[in-house]
Amino acid sequence: MIEYTQTELRIMAIFSAMGAVFSFLIGGVDKLVTALLIFIVIDYVTGLIAAWNTGSLQSKKGFEGIKRKLAMLMIVIIANWVDVALFGSSTCRSMIIFAYIGNEGLSIIENLDRMGYGQYIPVFMRDRLMQLREEKQFLKGNE
Repeated sequence: MIEYTQTELRIMAIFSAMGAVFSFLIGGVDKLVTALLIFIVIDYVTGLIAAWNTGSLQSKKGFEGIKRKLAMLMIVIIANWVDVALFGSSTCRSMIIFAYIGNEGLSIIENLDRMGYGQYIPVFMRDRLMQLREEKQFLKGNE
């Protein structure tokens, strides 16, 4: 039998409570939420590796990335409770999650390109990514 110290038990209780609250707020951790969380982690890790490879790794940018990911999860929570309050289904929540999964997927592909693996990205997709990158730079220049 495994014996835990009081500190270990407290840590497990805190994380269990945090997980239960998160699951309640987000409408349960189903396959859709799991996919979103996996995409979020892959995007963040590939972003870190790409920044390391390009010499642009900065803790401030990394923290901004974490804040954006948390904001995404907050919006999923809001969408879940809009569904609960108005519709009794998970329509808004699912639509929001699908949109974020698509956005995270594009970001992962961009990160892979920045990491030097662009040759594995289909040409039509690379062309579209280049167009998106140019549009982003144009918008940043006009702010």
